Amino acid sequence: MKRAWIAIGLIAASLVLGGVEYLYTANAAQIYTDLLNQADAHMEHNEAYEAQSVTERLDHRFSKDAGVLHIFNFHSDVNAVANDLAALRRYAMTGSIPEYLAVSAQAKRRILTLFDIRAPRLGNIL
Repeated sequence: MKRAWIAIGLIAASLVLGGVEYLYTANAAQIYTDLLNQADAHMEHNEAYEAQSVTERLDHRFSKDAGVLHIFNFHSDVNAVANDLAALRRYAMTGSIPEYLAVSAQAKRRILTLFDIRAPRLGNIL
């Protein structure tokens, strides 16, 4: 009977930790995409300085969260998003709107992919 309680406890801990991971990545993905949308709006209105400020906040926030994201995701996926955000900062500094918007769309897709692969769906489990 003791083994059954240990097994139930381990299963419960796994479910709780999986839920925490899902909520953390969902919240982070929402924050990152919101900041990217803000920066995109500034770049579309030719407000490069404001877009640069938002991308710096986004890059700083992502760098702060990268350690935790590395635990939950493949390192190459997290590093690819970090590289996209660094490119966004450069394009915002130079005011290259088409390049900025292209890299921004790629960064959004990668961020949402980081979230989607953690979603509790049958396709992700099997």
